Amino acid sequence: MAVVAAFVLLTSCIALASVLAMRGVLTTQLDDQIKGSMRAVAGLLSGTQLQTAPAADGGIDPGTTYALVVDGDVLQAATLSSDGRSLTVSDENLDRLIDAAVVDTCQTASLRDGLGDLRVCTVGTVDQLGQPNGVLLVASPLRGTYQTLLALSFVIAVSVFVAALALVALGDVLIRRALRPLTSVIVTTERISQLPLDTGEVQMSNRVRVSDPATEVGRVTESVNRMLEHIESSLEARAASERKVRQFVADASHELRTPLAAVQGYAEITRKHDTSLSDDARESLGRIEAAAHRMSSLVNDLLLLARLDEGTEIDRGTVDLSLLVIDAVADAQAAGPDHPVALELPEEPVEVVGDLMRLQQVVANLLANARIHTPPGTHVEARLGVDGDAAVLEVADDGPGVPAELQATLFERFVRGDASRSRAAGSSGLGLAIVRAIMTAHGGSIDMRSEPGDTVFTLRLPLVEDALATAPDGD
Repeated sequence: MAVVAAFVLLTSCIALASVLAMRGVLTTQLDDQIKGSMRAVAGLLSGTQLQTAPAADGGIDPGTTYALVVDGDVLQAATLSSDGRSLTVSDENLDRLIDAAVVDTCQTASLRDGLGDLRVCTVGTVDQLGQPNGVLLVASPLRGTYQTLLALSFVIAVSVFVAALALVALGDVLIRRALRPLTSVIVTTERISQLPLDTGEVQMSNRVRVSDPATEVGRVTESVNRMLEHIESSLEARAASERKVRQFVADASHELRTPLAAVQGYAEITRKHDTSLSDDARESLGRIEAAAHRMSSLVNDLLLLARLDEGTEIDRGTVDLSLLVIDAVADAQAAGPDHPVALELPEEPVEVVGDLMRLQQVVANLLANARIHTPPGTHVEARLGVDGDAAVLEVADDGPGVPAELQATLFERFVRGDASRSRAAGSSGLGLAIVRAIMTAHGGSIDMRSEPGDTVFTLRLPLVEDALATAPDGD
């Protein structure tokens, strides 16, 4: 639009200059015609035969107004009609002619009675009329000049309008053609924006085809390709680093299981002969057993997370979620009688596709989390239901809630609460991370909302029909 506006402004200036120049040319031509008709007017005033031919042929143009002024008095004045008759000129028009008259020059005057603008030329002496002090005024209408200028202006305006439309159409075609490669840039970037880039390996094989590297758009596409190559190499390096870390964690966890089992075994053997141990040795042995048990649990959790990251450790089958929740609530009630657990189930069984042991671990972790991180007497409730094509399990408690600063990272690994929400023996901070990993592996999700007196963990899993329809081949 800026180009079109500049074009219209430039052509308008050129058109205005052209019209003004044409007006000057036409006015000069009219002045020459008037001066050419003065001899015929002088002959008319002296009684010579009147000629109504054009001034270029030695006659007087129809509509010409003339006046003879001697010493300020108008001796004769008339307007020549198209049939050669002389028409009377009003006093007002005569005054206008006289006011506009300058000796030996031509000026413009505006007359009444429909005569419009006239061009007035004046001669200072008229010897052939015997009036040495006389002034002869001859005026010719500017109507023809104005009509010519109006026609010229109309032609220029139409031409500018048509040229502007043509410029818009041509510019649109050229701009679209020049920017067409940007369409592939948009498509490629949109496709990449939909890729999951946060974790795992990412395939970014999409590239933008460079049609002409010499153009601005070509340089942009080349820059986009270089950026994509840099992002791809960075993501590959990050994925390789993650693989190394996961492999290290898996290998280390696997290798640590054997010495930990040995430590626990020797501790149990020593415990059988504790009659010969001193009190300090028995206390040290108890601490060794507790630390070995805790470290074994941590190693098992790390190994499980590493295998879940690799996509293993999930055996799929039909799981009756209703029976699973009933058993988990019974176990939780037995493990923590000071935390009453309520149960809400639908009338019909709720079945999902998943790993029974891992889903049991998820529900048990959430119930244990509600029991461990809340004071005695806190009420816990497990609510199972169906929402559309998903099974929904909520584990709620009326405890003090999760601190606001922890809610955003609660499901990350090694995230622990404050002292009031930590286990007496210490928490590894992997429980909720394992829950989220298991839910992700099942194609489900876990959400949490918490405020003092109301904390709710919500699990969503696809029902049997939906899970079977969307499960990949081989599952």
